[in-house]
Amino acid sequence: MHNLPIFARPSLPRIIQNLCGDAPVGVSLVGGPLMGKSTALAYLAAELAAVGGCNRPVVQVNCAQMRPGTPPPQAPAEDEGYVVLLDNFDAIRRWREDEQRAWAEWISSPQPARGLLLASRCPLYEIGVDFGSTLPYFQQNFLGLLDDAESARIVRGALAALPDNEPLLLPLVDWCGGHPFLLAQVAELLADVGGLLPAGVPIGPAHLPLLRLRLAAAYGRLLFDSQWRAIEGRGDSAEKPISGLLGQMLRRGLGFEELTPTQTEPMNWLLVQGLVGIDGHRYRLFSPLLQEYLAMKLSVDTAVVAVTEPDQGAIHALVERESHRFTPQEKSLLLYFLDRPGVIVSVDELLAEIWQRPDGSVRRVQEGIRRLRHRLSEFNGSVGTIDNEWGQGYRYVPG
Repeated sequence: MHNLPIFARPSLPRIIQNLCGDAPVGVSLVGGPLMGKSTALAYLAAELAAVGGCNRPVVQVNCAQMRPGTPPPQAPAEDEGYVVLLDNFDAIRRWREDEQRAWAEWISSPQPARGLLLASRCPLYEIGVDFGSTLPYFQQNFLGLLDDAESARIVRGALAALPDNEPLLLPLVDWCGGHPFLLAQVAELLADVGGLLPAGVPIGPAHLPLLRLRLAAAYGRLLFDSQWRAIEGRGDSAEKPISGLLGQMLRRGLGFEELTPTQTEPMNWLLVQGLVGIDGHRYRLFSPLLQEYLAMKLSVDTAVVAVTEPDQGAIHALVERESHRFTPQEKSLLLYFLDRPGVIVSVDELLAEIWQRPDGSVRRVQEGIRRLRHRLSEFNGSVGTIDNEWGQGYRYVPG
């Protein structure tokens, strides 16, 4: 397979093998708005004829363009193997039950020569009355957020032509939050911002506020509006408290152990939709840009966050007891934050106080914060977290 820069997901080679095997397996790709399902389907369609000797006819159907009651596709020829790719399959949930039933029966009917791949914004059991029974016939693949390493690889590739690009890497990775759509826009974002600057002026750290503004307004808004429509389409109730859950995460990450029984199913939905990622041992909104957007939609003031005074003695004692798990620099940095709970600490202050290098690079602080966050994730949230306050610095939030 070709190197796919944005949708480089390990499951794609396995999916092709399953569709082209002697006994094809049904596969579903599940992911939220703009998560890359249609792109992955188009990529797989182009690869099917070239991989594993698969020479079966490929039938592609966009279910969002079908009329209600449209019958399922049939084999091009009797007893001939074929592959069916169904995009936007969740559009069928707007059909009547009897119209959905024909498709549910077609999916679950034994057809040994048929390879079937469908892409949907939601799992099969949420689509309609009969589709839960089709689950045994499918391997479900959830297209979630990309990990930090893959995100950094993509962003680094987009930055390759810029001098002094290292200070831009971590902020862009953080703002994109691993979402394939935003990562796919980074190269265009750089061209866009470069076009706004005077001729001969390269993009550098001083232009981070402009990069953030354009990423949020020109690209993020399209994604966030799509995600918001998905939230509204789902509805909200006491049994499915989506708004309350989002409101909690607007102020801070939510530890695994903090999730209540009524929040379990809504949190799973938020994960599937790509609105929420996992940071160590807590759930968090995938991007600070999304956080600002949701704060506006939900009328939540995230600038005023109530910080509960921690038991300083207990936390300091824990850090001292586990000091062997920290490097000397990590420990110094953490203790500095512990003495300033809820206070925004600037990069310049950290360079002067922790690194004793007032003229040091921003990259030095970014890397130190990244390492400390990784270490804190080992404590399951009990020590607290370090949050970004873009354009201002970092803030320690007690656990």
